[in-house]
Amino acid sequence: MKRLAAFLLVLTVCAGCSAALAAEWVFPVSVTELESNRALMVNRDHKLEESYKPDDLVKATVKCASSTKIELRDEVAEALQKMFDDALLVTEYPYRVKGSGGVWSEKVFKSDGGLRLILKSGYRSYGTQKTTYNNYLARNNGVDDGISSPPGASEHQTGLACDVLSVDYNASNQYMNETFYQTPEAQWMEENCYSYGFILRYAKDKEDLTRVPYEPWHLRYVGREIAGYIKTNGLCMEEFYEAYQQALSDFAAAGGDRDAQKLLEATRKSNGLESTVLDIYGEDGDAEISLTF
Repeated sequence: MKRLAAFLLVLTVCAGCSAALAAEWVFPVSVTELESNRALMVNRDHKLEESYKPDDLVKATVKCASSTKIELRDEVAEALQKMFDDALLVTEYPYRVKGSGGVWSEKVFKSDGGLRLILKSGYRSYGTQKTTYNNYLARNNGVDDGISSPPGASEHQTGLACDVLSVDYNASNQYMNETFYQTPEAQWMEENCYSYGFILRYAKDKEDLTRVPYEPWHLRYVGREIAGYIKTNGLCMEEFYEAYQQALSDFAAAGGDRDAQKLLEATRKSNGLESTVLDIYGEDGDAEISLTF
């Protein structure tokens, strides 16, 4: 049996990682995720350039509301497909509906066909959003009430956002409105979308912060790490953005190095030890083994 020569542990972390120890990163979400496109903030105060377009857009493979091609970023399309597939496996689900008197009552969805979701929209270019916004203003007497975002302020331009309805709701409603929440599909998504890396971007109790009316159909992909944190803490994207910007600022003020911290995080994501047989032999004739983190 090969001996572990005095546990020769070869650390692959570069020397620069020691700088990360000058300050401890205590925020529950990694710097790696915060500096990825998943954490991209887009709203009326953080607009995208007209030229912004993701370079990894793919055609969505899930059931779509029209024959027109709907595109999403590759990672988003994959996560959405997984969510759609899992929804079909839900054959029983409790949900709430509002009666004519405004009183909520409990119901139970039961169907061997599962929860059937349908993709209404995905990536939308700056130019398309400009046309959409101007057309909405024309129909709404020039009043910007937050329902349609001005060009550059729409998350759809990122390729990370999508509008998802139920098949039945889409078939019986010409326009999307908050009554969609009274479907089992909407309530299932609100409860479970975080496990696929999505958040409900425009929640009903966060309208003063998002400046967008409640949209139970609008999902934003942020990855499972960020989605889990937002879900657990009951935040909207604006609150999350403010929190992590403060955390990054405090980290820098304490002497922290973002690049070194990201290298440190990369090593912690390693899938265990990697062993290498060395050209060195011990007294028992067995080759020595180096363990690399």
